[in-house]
Amino acid sequence: MGGSQHDTLRANWKCVLACLLVSMSPFQYGVDFGLIGGIQGAKTHDTIHASTLTLRLAMIGFMKVFGYAAPNTPVGWNISAEVQQLIGSLMTLGAMVGSGLAGPLAWKLGRKPCLWMACILCWASDIIMMCTTSVGGLYAGRFLIGLANGLFMTFSQLYIQECSPAGYRGLLISAFQFWTSIGTLVGTVVDNFTAPLPGKAEYLIPLGLVYIVPVIIAVGLFFIPESPRWLAETGKIEKAKKSLSWLRPNQDAVDGELLNIQDAIEESRVNSGKTVFLEMFKG
Repeated sequence: MGGSQHDTLRANWKCVLACLLVSMSPFQYGVDFGLIGGIQGAKTHDTIHASTLTLRLAMIGFMKVFGYAAPNTPVGWNISAEVQQLIGSLMTLGAMVGSGLAGPLAWKLGRKPCLWMACILCWASDIIMMCTTSVGGLYAGRFLIGLANGLFMTFSQLYIQECSPAGYRGLLISAFQFWTSIGTLVGTVVDNFTAPLPGKAEYLIPLGLVYIVPVIIAVGLFFIPESPRWLAETGKIEKAKKSLSWLRPNQDAVDGELLNIQDAIEESRVNSGKTVFLEMFKG
């Protein structure tokens, strides 16, 4: 009876808030998807002349900076297919590289420092994209925001899995996916309202939106603990216990959960990474 009162969402409110804060990370990925799609426009081949590209939707201010004059198009400006493809693919490449670096960074730095690093990369990429007038600068910004998104997506999920109570882990992970959809919706709506604005303002305002969530996450991280599993794995047992004590309402169960974490870590050390990797291809 005493244990059940500690198993409610209300009792675990601090842990839930910490995980919800971190779960906002994929908002950036969704915002980026929604914003860039509207900013650069959707292009389609003309049915009569396959070599002619026309725009169904685009921000003219963006095309004037990164595209070229095209008098034969409805809006008078166009942007090459190569530029559009690289704008999208460089972000994906950056996300892949960021996710690939997650392994070494995870155990060296911890979860919170890597999320702070993602926030900094996000801000840097946004500054570049808002200030540059060259396609090369735009490409650099897209790659950096990809790195940020790769770190965001990896370490936010890792933090939630390691900090959330087992009974609510699925619910809190689902909140992670929810933020992606919300970000896409917000990015698309903002694009819709800023598209009629004259000049660069039509795409600079949507890009400015990218600053908001990383600021919230970066500030919020100061008030939540590091992952107790990472602390235990790096030998910081007292800090791991303190972290669990902050995250769990039932203080009597902290020692037992910490012991389980240590046992799981010891078991993973006995089974080398190579063995665990090969297990995926057996049975």
